[in-house]
Amino acid sequence: MPMVADASELGARIREVRLGRGLDQITLARACGLDRTALSRVESGERKVTALELTRIARALTVSLIDLVNLPAPDVRAARRPAVEQADGFEQHAFAADLDLDRALRDLEQLRDIGGLRPVDLDFGGCGLDSEDQARVLARRVRRHLDVGNAPLGDIADAAADLGLWCRTTEAEVDGRSLTPEPGFGVAVIGAHLEPGRRRTTVAHEIGHHLSGDTYESSGHYTTSSETEKRIEAFAAELLLPEKVLLENPEPRRDDLIGVAADYRVSWRLVVTTARRVGVDLGRAESGVTPIDSDFLRVRGCRPQEDMVPPGLPPAWVKACVRAWEEGRITRRRAIEMTLGVLQEDDG
Repeated sequence: MPMVADASELGARIREVRLGRGLDQITLARACGLDRTALSRVESGERKVTALELTRIARALTVSLIDLVNLPAPDVRAARRPAVEQADGFEQHAFAADLDLDRALRDLEQLRDIGGLRPVDLDFGGCGLDSEDQARVLARRVRRHLDVGNAPLGDIADAAADLGLWCRTTEAEVDGRSLTPEPGFGVAVIGAHLEPGRRRTTVAHEIGHHLSGDTYESSGHYTTSSETEKRIEAFAAELLLPEKVLLENPEPRRDDLIGVAADYRVSWRLVVTTARRVGVDLGRAESGVTPIDSDFLRVRGCRPQEDMVPPGLPPAWVKACVRAWEEGRITRRRAIEMTLGVLQEDDG
């Protein structure tokens, strides 16, 4: 990722982060011990900051120094909403998610540069999606690549990693963000506040963006057309729950569909919507009544397995970070940062 080149770029970055955090100049200036006029001159590039001042500014903004001196790629920045004064809650959460996404990409690029992880070579995707049918075809191709046929996918973060998309959760209250700077090499952040089934669906959605080639639109999604999003939703639905699974039982009982929802770890809404679309008779399914825990316990003896449990990192990521530390390619502190605390100070 590019770094700030001069005082002007650093000042602009400080202003961007301040706005993203929803702070005015007076509040930030007081928090870091500067006059408002001095901070204004810093943000305009007229005044250089000392290392101590920059440290205080970063602390007041609850970011790292690296967050302030590293910049997203120009294409990525162009695809994001510009920072505005008096950012509302939604805008602040969106900015926080983008910060986490940038951190994830920085971590991935470092692992690549030290030989810890490599881009995945894929012989499909990258050409956009022209229709919902084409999206479903791509999802079936992905399932063949993952060698799962029509069976339930395992943990969705593992499936994403096998496709070169490395996922983690974010405390920002968003659904998801993803960024794929080159084929088979991308990152995604998923809202930790989402209920487990929705987290799983959101990862599948971000896999769709990752593979379809809308690289920088997917970093913000606000620029993505509604038609594109419908195609991505069709991809995610077929990836998680293939149509053929429901077509095997054209007149299912309610418990049959509850079993499908449990086994495939998808929402009742997705089961019902897909069943209706492929012409399954739902007359005996009470489709308007969402199952509760006791329904799953009756049908499967357990609740659906939770997916993308925070921090949501796939084991392959954690292993790559720990190996890099053990081999002396990164510090222990950096390994702890990159595993989001999965590796702890007292480990090893």
